[in-house]
Amino acid sequence: MIVGPLPEIPDKLYFRIGDVARLGNIKPYVLRFWETDFRGWAPRNPGTGHRLYRRKDVEMVLEIKRLL
Repeated sequence: MIVGPLPEIPDKLYFRIGDVARLGNIKPYVLRFWETDFRGWAPRNPGTGHRLYRRKDVEMVLEIKRLL
């Protein structure tokens, strides 16, 4: 299997689900599924209805994708 370089993660405090999906080159519904599948990991939901991912959440998404 050929694995390319990891994408550059912008220096931001929070990322929306669309940002994370673009960085990981995956669909947003896959991220929502992973939230239920991998317990103990979930983005913040401050009550606005938008998922907010921190940098470590983005790194975890990229690692999960790499492992799968």
